[in-house]
Amino acid sequence: MFNNLIVKNKPEYLKFVARFVINTIQNLMQVIRFKKQDQQLFSSCVLTIGTFDGLHRGHRKIIEILKEKAKEHNCPSVMLSFDPHPRIVLDQDKKAVSTILTTEEKSELLEKMGLDYFVIMPFTLDFAQLHPADYIENYILKYFNPKAIITGEDHRFGANAMGNTGFFKEYSEINNFELIEVQKILEQSLKISSSSIRNLVQQNEFGKVRELLGYPFYFKGRVTDGNKLGRKMGYPTANLEILDEHKLIPNDGIYSAIAIIDGKEYNAMLYLGSRPTMGDNLKRSCEVHIFEFNKDLYSQSIEVQVIEYLREDRKFDNMDSLKIQIQEDEERSKNSLLRYSLTSHIEKFKAVTAIVILNYNGIEHLKSYLPSLLKFKPADINLYIVDNASTDNSVLLIERNFPEVNLIQLKKNYGYAQGYNKGLAQIEADYYILVNSDIEVKSHWIEPLIATIRSGKDVAAVQPKIKSISKPEYFEYAGAAGGHIDVLGFPFCEGRVIQDIEKDEGQYNVPKEIFWASGAAFIINAKLFTAIGGFDKDYFAHQEEIDLCWRIKRAGFKVLYEPKSEVYHLGGGSLNYESPKKTYLNFRNNLTTIFKNVPWIYLPFLLIARLIIDFLIFILWIFQGKWVYSTKIIKAYFVSMLRTPFLLQKKYDNDIYVENCQINESNMKGLFKGSVLLQYYLFNHRKSSDLTKEYFN
Repeated sequence: MFNNLIVKNKPEYLKFVARFVINTIQNLMQVIRFKKQDQQLFSSCVLTIGTFDGLHRGHRKIIEILKEKAKEHNCPSVMLSFDPHPRIVLDQDKKAVSTILTTEEKSELLEKMGLDYFVIMPFTLDFAQLHPADYIENYILKYFNPKAIITGEDHRFGANAMGNTGFFKEYSEINNFELIEVQKILEQSLKISSSSIRNLVQQNEFGKVRELLGYPFYFKGRVTDGNKLGRKMGYPTANLEILDEHKLIPNDGIYSAIAIIDGKEYNAMLYLGSRPTMGDNLKRSCEVHIFEFNKDLYSQSIEVQVIEYLREDRKFDNMDSLKIQIQEDEERSKNSLLRYSLTSHIEKFKAVTAIVILNYNGIEHLKSYLPSLLKFKPADINLYIVDNASTDNSVLLIERNFPEVNLIQLKKNYGYAQGYNKGLAQIEADYYILVNSDIEVKSHWIEPLIATIRSGKDVAAVQPKIKSISKPEYFEYAGAAGGHIDVLGFPFCEGRVIQDIEKDEGQYNVPKEIFWASGAAFIINAKLFTAIGGFDKDYFAHQEEIDLCWRIKRAGFKVLYEPKSEVYHLGGGSLNYESPKKTYLNFRNNLTTIFKNVPWIYLPFLLIARLIIDFLIFILWIFQGKWVYSTKIIKAYFVSMLRTPFLLQKKYDNDIYVENCQINESNMKGLFKGSVLLQYYLFNHRKSSDLTKEYFN
């Protein structure tokens, strides 16, 4: 395209380049080092003023209001801050003053937040002695001419900190600018402030620090020569020189950490201390051991994100004892980093999301439903199709008609469970949105799912409202308004109990926690999906999502239903709901799910109860003439008993996955502590809203 513009229409090409350059520049935040001059910096702007050390969640609330007001007034958003930090100038003991962020780090974060201008005012003793009125008239009004000023409730300025929002209010009425005072955010009864964050760093509470900041506490250092002792012990370290003397640095000790080198993240272990095992009164050092990394880093700059305090620094009797302790530190650090990685998605300014469809001989479904998924897909979200070695020209259709689709071709049909596992292993994302090939969507179905999964670090998966394509006023069998399970292990849904499907009349329009999300359509934390074992490949298809969600909830995470997102499902596209094979897979996989996830103390009683219930279903189907279906129950039990040794190993592996990912106590919200079959057949409760509310956990 560019070559054609050059040859055929050179002026048009130059205009294209000019527009591209202007748009690129306009999208970048500009940093201005303030100097006194005669002319204005801005003819108009929306302004916020403060030190903003840490750019924590409270500061970000101010910045969001700043950007909204700038858009409303059609003028640039501007932050005015100070360098050095005022405390460094004003405090008598300057060496004791530490800042959460350096000015450079503050600038880097502000650019990610989409600010237009960052103005850095030199802070001096003379500047600190300005009368508040002099400061407002000769600096704020003269150089910035604000349409609006946004401040925090504790903003102080001028000599002896006499200035406050009351001064600004008087000037706002005279000079016709809007004044907005933002109240501090409370986090567990603690006001979010820079000083509280500094205190938490000193108390080694880095989980709480992340909650208040909204990102991990970090510092930067340049790699210098060390004594290479760590290398001799099998733990080579990068020795860091901290570049800013006023940067806040954690206490002596061992930490799990993430090292960022050239924009790439590496799991690491951080040491801060004076190496007491090596000698007395040695200089304090900062050393990072990066796991599975062997490149030369000399003179490079490394960013270190501090994740968790593991232990204090202490002296060991000899080097062998030290090495044994370092091995234990490594194991603890890796476990810490795994747990952190499962919840770190909500701390990212922008997370990567991928829509993924598993396809096997679904050419007709792709023709019918893929266009809606592409039409209503945000531009920054990629859509992948994982093809399970189709034989119906599905691949050819995608390559010819849907070039924007990312195609992953598997060598054979691995089934739903393993097919997804193999496909997702090739996709880098923070969230996977898994949808069946027979799903139709409308506008704004993705945004509520992403917003909900980002609403809390313990939210692992979210299901939309799933309705029928053929009868759009009704829910669809596979998922409806969110999945539950009863005390005997029988799954059912809000909006669908046994075979009775409800009409959507807004009765399930409230978001809630559920037990399982339907495999027909749901979004899931990508790292957690992998870490907790993904789908069980031996399920092939059916109830693999229930097993996955049960593991997730055992690890303390939540599975939610979000009714603001609606999708439409054909249902039975790959295997008809009435298929005898589906009956077999449902019974076999359900027994496997129970065996793997129910604690040993309850398992024998539950299996005996299920045997009785399933035997009664078998007798009922015999009398109803459903001979083929009844034999599938027998087959499911027979196969399950033959696989008992195999299932024992699966249960053990399952427990390891859950233990490694554990962030909270087991979460059984969504479990119905009764029998849905008895409620349905004995009490004629045909809707999930009819079920005894007290039985829900």
